[in-house]
Amino acid sequence: MKFLKIFLSAIIGLIVVMVVVSLIFINKIKLEVTDDELPQAVYTDTSDLNIASQAYLTGLLLASDSERYNMIAEFMNYMLLDSIRENINADYDPLADLDTIEANYIIHNDNFYIDYLYANLNDDNQLVVTAAFGSNMIFKVDSALILVFDIDTNISITSLGFTLTLVDYSLSDTSLSIQILDFIFSRLDKTQIEDYMNQGDLDLDNYTYDVFISIP
Repeated sequence: MKFLKIFLSAIIGLIVVMVVVSLIFINKIKLEVTDDELPQAVYTDTSDLNIASQAYLTGLLLASDSERYNMIAEFMNYMLLDSIRENINADYDPLADLDTIEANYIIHNDNFYIDYLYANLNDDNQLVVTAAFGSNMIFKVDSALILVFDIDTNISITSLGFTLTLVDYSLSDTSLSIQILDFIFSRLDKTQIEDYMNQGDLDLDNYTYDVFISIP
């Protein structure tokens, strides 16, 4: 009987420790992203998103170096929203005040949801892609996967475009190693994810994204 009490006390203690560790981790990665952080002009644009993105891409030819970074960020936001609506959820429209799951979430199921995906520039002219997600499974938690890419432009008389190369990523403010990302994508259908992009070539083996068009 004494052994059983000690054993049960140890189990209860272990459960308490696991719960405390889980709560600490959840608190560390907790981050709430709101629709105020979305690129408002893109999400309220009623024109053809694909054509709008192409306008920013071709505009790189005559833009100054500083303007090109902003144009690439605008291209990415139009391309991402167009890819979401064409390949994942045609009803996604988080700024429309429709208050439906289809409008408010890119993906939503019993285990997790993704509600926002957008890009912006940081102070080093790197592209930062934010994927906001959450779960209600055990504990309610909202967080965000933040991906930081170097931008390399390629402008010539025959072609123009750019390459994004992943250099850092984190959950909220918690930096993670690239090996963790490798492990995650090894469990997913990388080809399907790559095919979600309406334009350019996404390479989830090397974590790059290339967009180039020929100039006639």
